[in-house]
Amino acid sequence: MRGWGHHKRRREYAISEKLSPEGPNRVARRLAAVLSADAVGYTRLMAEDEVATAKLIASHREAMAGLIRQHAGRVVDAVGDNLLAEFGSVVDAVACAVEIQRVLQERNVEHPTEAPMLFRIGINLGDLIVDADRLAGDGVNVAARIEALAEPGGIAISGTAFDQVEGKLPLEFLDLGEQKLKNVPKPVRVYRLSVASAESAPSTDDNAAVAGKGLTIPGFAGRHAVAVLPFDNMSRDPEQEYFADGITEDLITSLSASRFFPVIARNSTFVYKGKAVDVKQVSRELGVHYVVEGSVRKAGNRVRINAQLIDATTGHHIWAERYDRELSDIFALQDEIVETIVGSMGPALSKADIRRSMRRAPENLDAWDLVRRGMWHLSLYTKEDAAKAQSWLHRAIELHPDYSTAFSFLAITHIFEMVYRWSESPEQSAADALQAAEKGFALDENDPSALTALGFACSLTGRYERAISVLVTAIHLNPSSALAHWALGSALTPAGQPDEAIPMIEKAIRLSPYDNWMHEFLFNLGAAHFLAGRYDEAVIWGNRSVQLRPDQPGVYRLLAASLGHLDRPEEARVALNELLRLLPGFSIAHLSFFLPPAIVELYLDGLRRAGWKE
Repeated sequence: MRGWGHHKRRREYAISEKLSPEGPNRVARRLAAVLSADAVGYTRLMAEDEVATAKLIASHREAMAGLIRQHAGRVVDAVGDNLLAEFGSVVDAVACAVEIQRVLQERNVEHPTEAPMLFRIGINLGDLIVDADRLAGDGVNVAARIEALAEPGGIAISGTAFDQVEGKLPLEFLDLGEQKLKNVPKPVRVYRLSVASAESAPSTDDNAAVAGKGLTIPGFAGRHAVAVLPFDNMSRDPEQEYFADGITEDLITSLSASRFFPVIARNSTFVYKGKAVDVKQVSRELGVHYVVEGSVRKAGNRVRINAQLIDATTGHHIWAERYDRELSDIFALQDEIVETIVGSMGPALSKADIRRSMRRAPENLDAWDLVRRGMWHLSLYTKEDAAKAQSWLHRAIELHPDYSTAFSFLAITHIFEMVYRWSESPEQSAADALQAAEKGFALDENDPSALTALGFACSLTGRYERAISVLVTAIHLNPSSALAHWALGSALTPAGQPDEAIPMIEKAIRLSPYDNWMHEFLFNLGAAHFLAGRYDEAVIWGNRSVQLRPDQPGVYRLLAASLGHLDRPEEARVALNELLRLLPGFSIAHLSFFLPPAIVELYLDGLRRAGWKE
């Protein structure tokens, strides 16, 4: 059902978000990291077996696109054997490239063929020309040219990219010197990273042995714990000490509420207050894998807070952010900053731990690792990966039958089966989702992830009152959960409360601005505006969702219906054609299965205006 295909055409109705709107002749530019990937020997492989090669490259590119989204990037283009992606951070781009090569290597091992498909990847940091949803310029050209200098299955980066990533990832690069590249005026310094080099870099498990046995101390069930060190008061005013301490204490409380990671108590971390500490020493002494540290500086009526998340076993930074705010209501400000930090840090922690779990041998996985592997496959949004996610989650449940989180994510896999029509029986998928969610909730009624999964399942099976109730409880238990806010917004919309839903979804976007599920946040925001009759707003948010994930049938249904209501028939027809391409045999039954009759009629009216024939 999902596949990039050989020639993806540009969506005519996609929104252009140019950075320089000051006039029709102004060229929009931005500085960004560009990743270019090409299959090795593509022409030969196509000549040998065109059908099998096309199928394999579509599958590989789908996996690559999922990893790109996980690393806060976006796919710009995918034609033939090439994939082009953009990242705001070079570190994210290189980390993503390493993961892509590891995952493709695993896929080649799992599905051996006489000629495995390998990719070369090139990365460059450069100035880009922005043309609607496309990129051009020397920044793109250099990435494409240095890609040819990578080994099959390897990675090459430009000198500008190397300057940004040096010392920030446990990788070794070979300096190839200045290279004369075709159609590039000046020589470019190039560095090469091979898959072997990436695999020889210290893994989290290798470093765990160095850091000490404390990483798996009793009580953590093999999970990696987090310590929040006291934030430094960088202001000259000693009275601001209470504000720095308050930020730290609230961070500890909020991270603990997520229940994904064990969090060391305040009394243990505040012994480091005012001391210059080595995070590796903290790792050994507290038995933690991750450390959060930061600082607070007040100047006049403004406050600046820096926060960073560190892998304490290696000293490498995983995430960092700076927050500048007006100092008005200090307590409201403290709540806002803590909420934002936790919302941003949660996905970063999850991504880091998922990557660690993916590197472990399957025979060494515990229930926690098995759940993380399941979550990784689920984030790729394919029918095949949803099935793999279920397999890993069932294995986790076999090891730990009382593990509520495993049942919660199992429920979400069945929800995806139902929503994306991956299941031969959506009715059975809905029943399986509700059963797994109820089991997770029964095991732990105070687990926010269990409540969130149950809310999703109830909402999609028409139990709106219960969905809203349990999701409100989930947010009460974990106010920084983006997923719970999104789920509540998704339940309020079909319950006939779209204007109440919109602030919940907007809160989810603020809490997790780089979330793997951002395309769903944007789609549901558009759906809420659609139900409220604001069709132009629905088109805006639907188009933004398409830019992140162009293969969602539901968002094209939203766009086609909204554009139909707006009497924009040509654009509506384009969206309708995409819907029918992605979901052949679309019928009223698809809508009636999970939407109330009044909303179904609103969609059908718009779709008929778009030219849909029942």
